[in-house]
Amino acid sequence: MTRPLLDELDRRLIGALHLAPRATWDDLGGILAADASTLKRRYDRLHEARMVRVIGQADWGVHSTAMPVHVFLDISGDTPLAVLHRLRELPHLQLMAQISGDYPLYAVVHAPSEAETSRAIDRMFSVRGVRRVNALPALSTLRRGITWDPQSLTDAERDDLLHLVGARPEATATATATPPAKPLSEADRTVVALLLQDGRASAASIARTAGLATSTAHRVVRRVLDEGWVRPRLEVVPEWLGFETPFMLRLRVAPGETPEVMRRIDLLPQTRLVAHVASDPSVLATALVTDRSAVAHFVDHELAAIPGILAVSVDVMLAVPRRYWLDRDLTSGLGAFHAPALL
Repeated sequence: MTRPLLDELDRRLIGALHLAPRATWDDLGGILAADASTLKRRYDRLHEARMVRVIGQADWGVHSTAMPVHVFLDISGDTPLAVLHRLRELPHLQLMAQISGDYPLYAVVHAPSEAETSRAIDRMFSVRGVRRVNALPALSTLRRGITWDPQSLTDAERDDLLHLVGARPEATATATATPPAKPLSEADRTVVALLLQDGRASAASIARTAGLATSTAHRVVRRVLDEGWVRPRLEVVPEWLGFETPFMLRLRVAPGETPEVMRRIDLLPQTRLVAHVASDPSVLATALVTDRSAVAHFVDHELAAIPGILAVSVDVMLAVPRRYWLDRDLTSGLGAFHAPALL
């Protein structure tokens, strides 16, 4: 598949959809000073090229009673990519990557329960080529992947979009696996499942697909989004945008400094995720930048300005065939979406 050629408007559109993935084309057109039909054509072209897709990020409590587990795998007798290919067959893998450093493979397991988490990690030991598994349970997580920003907008455009959506992406709360206060109805579950697959789906299209009355679909879609059971999320092939170096930090932090260190890292625009894990080092973060020199700048300047960090380990992600349940590669772009099953 040929990579789409991007101009300034394409990049601004992608930046706008990162902040407001469900915004109407008219609203986006007013902010970007572009014709609404032109923006829709641009989006359709990028979507058909598998460069962009708006999916739904499920609140953890609707698909799990457990927190994620970050897993580092050592291998023997085979190549990292061959072992990574075998890991694809295991359940509940939200992310898979080949990384630099002591452990060549990294994965995130988010199963429906603690028991299923244990079984999923146990199955990793049976995968041919896996020599050792180091599982780090998340104790708390500041979720950032949904709000990573390619910084392609002007300050005025960004402010207008944030006013449109009514929230600042930096204000994300610590993620928990708390179930909804009231169990989801059958209509709720249907709408959640459809919004996971298409975060821009209209209430009218959901009504047609689910066989719901249009008024019911409008009401349920609004409730699902207002309650935060699903948050629309733009996924891209970042390398096609020029962001070619995802990387991971494992940080040893002074006792008592973990919450403030996590908060400071979470505010950096390069950051995708920050988690407090049961390990030493105790803070794990992932970020995305243009190249390896930008990694050095991040560590030597951005990270160095945060007090309380005692030691830093940096691993570059060399290949990421799955991120947030979505398969991807640098040839064909975004692939299958393995949305987590609802409880």
